[in-house]
Amino acid sequence: MNSALRALAQEAGLNPVDLSDGTNSEVLSDLEARLLFGAESLDLKIERVSCKYGELEQMLVRAAPALVRLRVADEELFVALCGGSRRYLRVLTPSLQVVKLRPQIVLSQLTRAHEALQHQRITDLLDSASIVGRRRIRATSALLRENLTELQIDECWLLRLPAHRPFLQQLRHRRQHIRFLSMMVCHTLQMALFMASWWLIGYAVLEGSIDTGWLAAWVLLLITQIPLSMLTARLQGSISLETGALLKQRLLASALRIDPLKVRHMGSGQVLGRVYDAENIEASALQGGFLLLLGGVELVLASLVLFLGVGGPVLLGILPIFLLFAFVLGRAQYLSRRRWTSDRLHMTHRLIEKMLGHRTRLVQQPPADWHKGEDREQEEYLQSSATMDGTMTRLIALLPRFWLLLGLVGLMPVFVSGYSESAQIAVVLGGILLGYRAVLKCMGGFTSALSALVAWEKVRELFSLETPAKGVTSTAVKANGDGTSMAGEGQPLCYIRDLYFCYPDKDKAALADCNLSIYSGDRLLLQGASGSGKSTLANVITGVQKPDNGLLLIHGYDRTSIGAEHWRKLVASAPQFHENHVLGDSFLFNLLMGDEWPPKPESVIRAYSICDELGLTPLLKKMPAGMLQTVGEMGWRLSHGEMSRLFIARAILQNAELLVLDESFAALDPENLRQSFQCVRKNSNSLIVIAHP
Repeated sequence: MNSALRALAQEAGLNPVDLSDGTNSEVLSDLEARLLFGAESLDLKIERVSCKYGELEQMLVRAAPALVRLRVADEELFVALCGGSRRYLRVLTPSLQVVKLRPQIVLSQLTRAHEALQHQRITDLLDSASIVGRRRIRATSALLRENLTELQIDECWLLRLPAHRPFLQQLRHRRQHIRFLSMMVCHTLQMALFMASWWLIGYAVLEGSIDTGWLAAWVLLLITQIPLSMLTARLQGSISLETGALLKQRLLASALRIDPLKVRHMGSGQVLGRVYDAENIEASALQGGFLLLLGGVELVLASLVLFLGVGGPVLLGILPIFLLFAFVLGRAQYLSRRRWTSDRLHMTHRLIEKMLGHRTRLVQQPPADWHKGEDREQEEYLQSSATMDGTMTRLIALLPRFWLLLGLVGLMPVFVSGYSESAQIAVVLGGILLGYRAVLKCMGGFTSALSALVAWEKVRELFSLETPAKGVTSTAVKANGDGTSMAGEGQPLCYIRDLYFCYPDKDKAALADCNLSIYSGDRLLLQGASGSGKSTLANVITGVQKPDNGLLLIHGYDRTSIGAEHWRKLVASAPQFHENHVLGDSFLFNLLMGDEWPPKPESVIRAYSICDELGLTPLLKKMPAGMLQTVGEMGWRLSHGEMSRLFIARAILQNAELLVLDESFAALDPENLRQSFQCVRKNSNSLIVIAHP
């Protein structure tokens, strides 16, 4: 399986990275887990997809690179799709040769078992209606589509680059560079036709020979620009949408790979500031970048026009002076905006931290010190704002006018020498005005792109905290039918020996010489004083923290051996209340976000059952939309106890073998505590409950 995935990834240009340590692989009995592990060992992403019967052909054409499972004579086969069109699918053979197959061949094998159940009934119907020949074939196809229209077929796995791969690599794989070059070519052709149209009409007017033919040619040139302009806009829109989506995925993937301890030490204010900066990047970078590049194309064409006109060499000799002046003004704006952004973020961080610690400040800090330093911060912020506004004003006011001034200076030798050929002078003036328009467009793009650049410098600091991808072994865990591991008889579910963990910059270890064995069906209560390492142990078991030393095994395998994805399926947790969150989405999404989304009907049924056992049914009846009611900051507000039970339900619904609840019952009254604990005992295989004495 790994060799097939590797060959398909190389053929598709996914650049697989071998993260396996070469250990002999033990084949998983569950296909989904086997494919997931194989893709993870190659630093790739594999995703199972399903589609309806009538959409199969379209899915096969667009799915590549992908694996499609076929069942032929009780034998399980896989088709490795490298590409496709409506006429042919490109398929990779075991000999690593690419052959072409008609889509109907793969479609017939995919749907044979489902169609066989309908064929006899359809045959009897068509026989009774005496339909034969081609009409019978068309009728059979139409009846199959009608009867199987709601059939979902999920025998396809898409192979993709993971979101944490380098952003430029993902853009190249999506062929964004080809779209970008196409956009630039279209815009260049459009501008060339634009200049040609005005050269044509200008030449006709100045020569006094304008007639119907000249006007018709001028109109045709103008009309030809319309499809080019529309194509440029369409390419720009598609590039913006796909690049923006990739950027979001890349930022999210990096955020999820950051060490939680490092994020926690940054404080809420800094994290919130980075979130706003990320939004600024998406909103400004693409728009500003496109304007800057398209304006640059127009400026190059304007320089070409100036060179062709009278005094062209003189004007082109002045062009470096303009570029130097633009660089000086742009650099001043960049430096002032960097300083202003730093001051703004610093004030935001301080304000949010003060808001979060307002009660503590009221108790512990003298009133005279509450606003200490705020006046100095505001003065520095106002000064940096004034500096930034001044550089922006100079950039906007001086740069376009400086272009016009240099253009007129370049024309002075022409007027002094008495050279007065009107056509040549008109060409130069047209080039100057075209360049003026290009400068204005470049300035609009520069200001937006500059905002994105400064924001990126702040967001990039988070990427330095990103945990690099670790190698995974090719060892695997045998799984049962539902994808969970099967523990050997007498083997502990969780085995901990001589575990050691110390937080950075701390002299004393949070965990030292920790030994524990948890068997399937065990119920453990972990008690201790604050700071004794209870939550640290929970974080290490669930994989949030990596131990510095010692042994931690689930069913005899460590986290590196079975991979982070499979580990999270075996161990689930409800962290402490302040580290758990209700997202601004439906109540159902918050329940099943750890399982799968969109949910299957059986998952929704179980979610209702768990909520009823936790005593949340009265809450669901009060909410107008029930399970689909939006909750969180912008929706229905949940009480402390309701959120605690939501977090418990979320952990239970992950169907993990080991459930860790960290002070999850602390906010519940005695009746709800009793009811919730009974639900947890009933619906968990093995359980660790952390609580204060």
